[in-house]
Amino acid sequence: MMICVVGGRLQGTEATYLSKKAGYDVILIDRDSNVPAAPLADEFYAFDLLKDMNSTKKILKSVDAILPATENYKTLNLLERLSLQMGIPYMQDNSAFWLSSDKSKSREFFESSDIPHPSTWPDSGFPVIVKPARKSGSLGVYRANNIEQLKDALKRSSLIDDQVVIQKFIDGPALSLEVLAFKGYPLPLQITQLKFDETYSCKCAFAPDQLSDDVRKSFVEVSKKMARGLNLTGLMDAQAIVDSNDIPLMIEINARLPSQTPTVVYHSSGVNMVSLLVSIFIDNKLPHLVVKPKTAVIYQHIQVVGDSVTIVGEHIMGEVKDLRIEKNFFGVDEAITNLDSDKPEGVATLIIKDSSLEGAERRLMQAIEELMAEFHLTKFSDSSPGGA
Repeated sequence: MMICVVGGRLQGTEATYLSKKAGYDVILIDRDSNVPAAPLADEFYAFDLLKDMNSTKKILKSVDAILPATENYKTLNLLERLSLQMGIPYMQDNSAFWLSSDKSKSREFFESSDIPHPSTWPDSGFPVIVKPARKSGSLGVYRANNIEQLKDALKRSSLIDDQVVIQKFIDGPALSLEVLAFKGYPLPLQITQLKFDETYSCKCAFAPDQLSDDVRKSFVEVSKKMARGLNLTGLMDAQAIVDSNDIPLMIEINARLPSQTPTVVYHSSGVNMVSLLVSIFIDNKLPHLVVKPKTAVIYQHIQVVGDSVTIVGEHIMGEVKDLRIEKNFFGVDEAITNLDSDKPEGVATLIIKDSSLEGAERRLMQAIEELMAEFHLTKFSDSSPGGA
């Protein structure tokens, strides 16, 4: 089977990685010739598909399905239209994506559907998080602890998007759950937990979760409720923060294949979300399966610069090239990296599996120690969310 992945940065790397794990061939398209996912695909074409319709149609004629990995509205509209014209399955629910890609519209959906979510300014009080309404990831995300910091955060965030969202900052466990759905009938997959760096970029995802049964059940039920409310056909990623009352508060939804967590779910439970999308959009059915963690997994990003190794957020993986997949990388199960002995600066996503999270954490630190010895590094640093 040949999958056409459109977009080669974070989501494109995820889509390509999982497609290859499923045994599919991958054609990747991106207008940037240096996107990270390029070396992971079987074929890569660097051109603007909005401007070169002949090349676009020629490539699409040779594929079995289209898997978008971009948030460009014009590109997504074109791909959906061409898929209908050419009879090629398009593996995303664009109508759900339009709502989920705008945090203001998502908040309205939460309110109308009685979905628990953080309160908004000014009712929220301080501290607050300021976010661009129509951007994903950590770009333009700031914390404000007082009115002066809020003014500054609004000014900076508005440079990214003229619409911003201000909501109460919740200091609790961060959760993610992908839900597969067919005509609104939901199949929740596996909860993962997230850790963030000082810029609020996700630096680590891990499974199984460390939640109580009540919190886990509550998060699953509200995520299913949202999939039904969206009448979703496809995949949705729900993200929440658990407050001091053990209530998962929904912070955002993304009706697309996300980055990081699908790979964690794949290595923990064996469930491949690209294969599931094929079941939905090509086989036209919701698969029957029970998703359970079989092993503990840590998915950790690092960067080597000068004499230092730093744990960083996923944004660093979206701007690199020459990535490869390497087994048994400094003792971890697998790495997506451009580090090697001839290039002592670069990045790596370390994938560690073990019978327990504690064991995986030990193996992670052992790998970092071995890497530091190999590259003669003397400094190690990690960061967590701080002030504005």
